[in-house]
Amino acid sequence: MLSEVDMKKVLFVLFVVASVLAFAAPKEITLLSAPFLPNDPRVSYSLVRFASELPDVKVNLQFIDLSDGSTMTMDALLAAGKAPNVYMDTLVRSSKYAVPEFALPLNGVVPDLAQYLPGALAPFTKGGKVLALPIPGSAQGMCINLDIMDEIGYTVPDRWTIADFLKMAELVKAKYKGEKWATGMFAANQSGDYLINNWFPAFGAKFYANGDYSKTAIAQGTGAAEMYRFFQLLVKQGYVPPGSATLNDDDYAADWALGKYAATAFFVGWMEPYWKTAIEQGGIKKPFRVAYVPFPRAPGVENVPTYSSYAAIVVHKTGTDQDAWAAKLAECFNDPKAQALMVPMKNIPNRKDVTAVSDDPYTAQIGEIVKAGGLYDCGLTMPKFAATRPQHFPVLQKVLNLKITPEAAVKEYEAKMNEALK
Repeated sequence: MLSEVDMKKVLFVLFVVASVLAFAAPKEITLLSAPFLPNDPRVSYSLVRFASELPDVKVNLQFIDLSDGSTMTMDALLAAGKAPNVYMDTLVRSSKYAVPEFALPLNGVVPDLAQYLPGALAPFTKGGKVLALPIPGSAQGMCINLDIMDEIGYTVPDRWTIADFLKMAELVKAKYKGEKWATGMFAANQSGDYLINNWFPAFGAKFYANGDYSKTAIAQGTGAAEMYRFFQLLVKQGYVPPGSATLNDDDYAADWALGKYAATAFFVGWMEPYWKTAIEQGGIKKPFRVAYVPFPRAPGVENVPTYSSYAAIVVHKTGTDQDAWAAKLAECFNDPKAQALMVPMKNIPNRKDVTAVSDDPYTAQIGEIVKAGGLYDCGLTMPKFAATRPQHFPVLQKVLNLKITPEAAVKEYEAKMNEALK
């Protein structure tokens, strides 16, 4: 048996070993993000800057499973006690975590918050605490395939209407006989739903009224029912692909790249990568000509607002040294040079200290759409957005399968939304 003196020596040695191991433990943080676009210069710049300032801190990269567009990756990591230190993702998912219970307040931790444009941080500020950084993004428009328009002999009128759209749709049907369509439609899951949901404001329907996110305003007026009636007309007349209820946004984007849609929602920044894939796979020989215009207007609608798409960076508060490292990584991914590097990728900066501007004509067209109609409030920055988002596609499936009346669809969607908002 060890003497009291020997026992003290053993305990002292164990204490020293434990201290050395603790000191030698690797410094590391985890970044969870949507998969980076190939050759995204912002990524390499941001990681290099971080490494130059904190060379002894390792950044582990994890990527989100985008198969259904939900928050399942983040939810699973959090449930397993493995939440990332930095979560960088589109607001349709990240808004769920820009909340005081999860997010580290960035006031005083990220030093350049005053450089953000007025209002840019407002959606992420709760109780005076900034809980996320907004990444530059873009807005969508109705992408017109000018090659198809030439072939059918149609010119999209200025400030076109739903009646104009249906006239164009009939010309497409007569010309291509089911090989190409007036527009795209899908409802397999929630992924990419913003491409379809921009039809709501085209018919004057609102998700929320006067900033009240406690209940939905989707059933106010007749706009939503008229939109569903319009969708069912598209199906009945063969103006959209058959079986649209079972298609997803990947099917939609692939058909767009192949030039199969005359007019449909799209983002400028998506065009080149999808065209590149279509050309490499032999689907098309070269890109078709396009122009971006607002969505067509239903009677009584003056201007149609559009969906915006941008991401946010949320830092998870742990109460450890990792918080400061994670805040530094968030800063590096959204500093003025990082944002400037995003401009050629068809994004619009939100910082005062970024002077780079895009010379892309399509981005300018989107700017005019936003200027005329503004941005649509779908509750993107509210914490419960992720809970409300899955409520639509099951209803939309019934609509596209002609299994429900427009009025019943609105009633069901309203009930599902209000339940999710409780």
